[in-house]
Amino acid sequence: MSAGVFVSAAVLGTIVLLVALMFQRGREGGVSARAVLRTYLYVGSLAGIVALAVGLGSVVDYGLARAFGDDFVYGAAPVAIAVPLCPPGAVSCVQPSGTDLRKQQQERQNERRRNEDLIRGLTFTFFGALFWGAHWGARRWLGEEAAPGTGLRRGYLMLGTAVFGLGTIVLLPTGIYQALSNTLLPTPDNVYRPGADALGGGIVALPIWLIYLRLAVGDLRGGA
Repeated sequence: MSAGVFVSAAVLGTIVLLVALMFQRGREGGVSARAVLRTYLYVGSLAGIVALAVGLGSVVDYGLARAFGDDFVYGAAPVAIAVPLCPPGAVSCVQPSGTDLRKQQQERQNERRRNEDLIRGLTFTFFGALFWGAHWGARRWLGEEAAPGTGLRRGYLMLGTAVFGLGTIVLLPTGIYQALSNTLLPTPDNVYRPGADALGGGIVALPIWLIYLRLAVGDLRGGA
């Protein structure tokens, strides 16, 4: 869930930023190669941060599942299974009930999802940090980090603030609601109980949003 929110917001915001920049450059008489490179570096930096956030959100989900149980994050859905484990006519074989079979399959599914979260989290975190670091270094080499107040930098900071602000306001309340409803409200065994799979993404989005917001406000004050 968190990956879809981050990616959708980032793609939409990036399109808006690129259209605005191209329109502004067109009015000024053309687009230089340096402007195209600068735009790419900022878009690449944002892509790296989004990938990093997706990875960290998956790692947080893995940690929550380890701390509070798989059902807390991934939910507990009744699965109808009719798999006989005892051959016909067996005397000493004990056939487990349907509830036991459903529980076993649900546990195996949640265990796989938990391990997938760990692998996805570590992979996206590593490559997201690597991708962002490469673009950040290139921006410093071009002198972008030492020149606050430029339109492109402001657009990048505002876009990051909007992307992770949207991620925070969507994922964090949803995750908290899911966690509280699962904890406080009784749920029958034969009713699907969704997990708090949005909580990890919301926890990660909050500090990143605050960092972007602080940088955006500081850039506007410095430029003014």
